[in-house]
Amino acid sequence: MAKGYWVCTGTIHTPLGMVPYISAFNSWLDAVGARLLVRDLFSDVREGEPGTVNVIVEFESREAALAAYDSAEYQKLIELRTPHSDLSVTITEELTDH
Repeated sequence: MAKGYWVCTGTIHTPLGMVPYISAFNSWLDAVGARLLVRDLFSDVREGEPGTVNVIVEFESREAALAAYDSAEYQKLIELRTPHSDLSVTITEELTDH
């Protein structure tokens, strides 16, 4: 089964305000069986304006990634994040040979 991913990009406006979110997010990842693959807060953006934050989170499947995002727990985490950042989250899955 293909793995699912969150691809997150954007900007953090108040880094200290993100501390509660980051702490809770890291604990939550373990609870949903996900793992952080990339966390770069100062990306070298060459094209477009996605912001300098890049995060990639891996899940067992696309369905697991969707369910995690839609969970009540993560929806509460979004409330911690949004006053301090502008991030986009795209849910996708890995390319597999068919």
